[in-house]
Amino acid sequence: MALIGSIRKRGWILIVLMTLALGGFILMDIMQNTSNYAAGDVNTLGKVNDMEIKRSEFDTYQALIYSKQENSYQAREQSWNYFVENAMIKQEAEKLGLGVDREELRDLEFGDNLSPIIVQRYKGDAGPDRNYLNSVKNAIDGNAQSLQPEFLASWAEQEKEIIKQRLEDKIMAMVTKGLYAPKWQAESVFRESTQRLDFRYVRIPYDKVKDEEAAVTDADYQAFLKDNPHLYDQMEETRVINYLSFDVAPTSGDSTVAYDAVSKLVEGLRTAANDSIYVVGKGGIFDGSYKLKSELPAAMADTLLKLPAGTLIGPYVDGSTWNIAKIIDRKQVPDSVRVSHIAVQASAESERRIDSLLTVLNAGKARFDSLAVKFSQDTKSAEKGGDLGWIPRPPEGNELANLIFYKAEEGKYYKLKNAQVIQLVMVTGKKFINNNTGVKAVFLSKRIEPGKNTQLVVKDRAVAFIQQAKTLEEFTAQAKQQNFQVMTSSPLKSTDYNVGVLPGGDDTREIVRWAFDAKTKLNNVSQQVFVFRDPAGGYFDSKYVVAALKSISPKGPATVAILKATPEAEQKVKSLKKAEVIKSKMLQNAGDLAGIASTWGVSVDTARGTSIAQGGSEPRVVGTAFSLAKDAVSAPVAGNSGVYILSPIADKLEQQMPADLTMFRRQAYTSAASMMRINLMNSMKKSAKVEDFRSKFY
Repeated sequence: MALIGSIRKRGWILIVLMTLALGGFILMDIMQNTSNYAAGDVNTLGKVNDMEIKRSEFDTYQALIYSKQENSYQAREQSWNYFVENAMIKQEAEKLGLGVDREELRDLEFGDNLSPIIVQRYKGDAGPDRNYLNSVKNAIDGNAQSLQPEFLASWAEQEKEIIKQRLEDKIMAMVTKGLYAPKWQAESVFRESTQRLDFRYVRIPYDKVKDEEAAVTDADYQAFLKDNPHLYDQMEETRVINYLSFDVAPTSGDSTVAYDAVSKLVEGLRTAANDSIYVVGKGGIFDGSYKLKSELPAAMADTLLKLPAGTLIGPYVDGSTWNIAKIIDRKQVPDSVRVSHIAVQASAESERRIDSLLTVLNAGKARFDSLAVKFSQDTKSAEKGGDLGWIPRPPEGNELANLIFYKAEEGKYYKLKNAQVIQLVMVTGKKFINNNTGVKAVFLSKRIEPGKNTQLVVKDRAVAFIQQAKTLEEFTAQAKQQNFQVMTSSPLKSTDYNVGVLPGGDDTREIVRWAFDAKTKLNNVSQQVFVFRDPAGGYFDSKYVVAALKSISPKGPATVAILKATPEAEQKVKSLKKAEVIKSKMLQNAGDLAGIASTWGVSVDTARGTSIAQGGSEPRVVGTAFSLAKDAVSAPVAGNSGVYILSPIADKLEQQMPADLTMFRRQAYTSAASMMRINLMNSMKKSAKVEDFRSKFY
């Protein structure tokens, strides 16, 4: 009691201590967030010339515009590019005094000058769907409150996209209007597209020289940098990793488990009172359609088309699954049907109207086409009396397809209903061109999946590898000793979600996060095993990955280290070194194509009717050919795939220069304008100060 009394007398001390503790906790959380996000505002996803990109706005845009895109990472990347470009366009437009007023925006949404965004997203049978756009316009003008809030929000985001596109077009027009193609350029375009040349050549592939015969030094990289000073400049930091993949494959024991599981379903399927309900209840497949031979499992197609209805087949293995099937029915199926319908938006009132129309039709008191014109809300078919034309048979079943192809009789009326639409349907014709027999069957299957023990065995191998390899050098040595294939990624950015041949997505994203973690140092090996779940959606691990950080290329001008860390650049330098070796060995047969070809074990080939415009993957080679006189032999040319020696076998075929070069002048202008459109935005991005904090959030 005395102790409690003392606490009461000095309660203020307890309050102060609690306040200090709570304040310290809050301060620690603030400091941790500041460290994590490297930005004053944890809602700031990035900055473009100090203009902030807010995460809340970014997430809203992605959710509304890319709601149907399955690849969330790709949607995020597309959204980021839009926000960066939009910020730059806004800033540039403000400097130039450009804008888009409300009247212009309405014209781009609903008028005669539709935005490409509208044209792409709202396509009709012939051009944009004007009926839909008019209905949206009328709804917005009349009573926008009647529209769904999500639709209004997405339309508002779309308006921002349209404005951005329009401003970009205006800026682009200001630039391209300043382009001019002089006469000499038009003449050059004419020659490049009309001159033809036949020439013989020998190509010595680079793989004719072993790597050890052409050892690359830092001096070789320095020489490459001198000739290509900005080709591999780093716009942002990149990192390269080496990695091993330990794939998980099912064992014979796992196959037996799958076989036993599907075998237990045989008797249930054999005696089921309702086949479709039983199959769906067991996670099987039943869509109600009749399958042709080409649409059936190849191993069982002939069997399913021959045995009587009611026959149960299996268990049989098909690829990676054990299966059983039961034949329900067989019949000849039409290749296409002609259908008419009356469609209305689903509601209680609409269903009552459809029921009334069905009664009238069955009583023969009205024609289907006249009722369709009057009542159908599908305006395109309504004006044709509800006629939808001839519809080809789809391989997959759905309620409408199963009705019109396999159940409906010509001239009879059928009602279909779902959450969105209620229809009256009438089949008016059927075509049996191929006289195909279709089979209706139900299928139950069990995928052969690696069990827990199988997964653990493989994971233990990955863990054991990590325990033996703590550095990149040890990583490489252990991989060689254990005969593992080491794979190397391309240069990775901090926001990447793809690594080499690994499946892209959340699992791969964890590897990139590790590679860019502040605690991950050069030559480090991951001390965790990265787990990849089954990409097909199974509840098991499909592979385990171990990674090592091979290189870090900081933002800035290219260096020798950056070239070595960039597989493409490294390969180019190696190819140039091999080209030197090849050239040095050609001196003994200089000028003799047949002799050179024989020495290297290749052939003398002939290129005919080649133009400069057809330079393709070897522009340096084709350009050299056009610089030579007939029968002259070129010096060795280091191409992209090997070293070439060329010799024209005829003079260049030249056509008479036309008096009117308008078409070629226009071609030169169009080509330049197209390149300008492609590169202007890239140039703006290079000159802008873009700060990307996405990797702190996602």
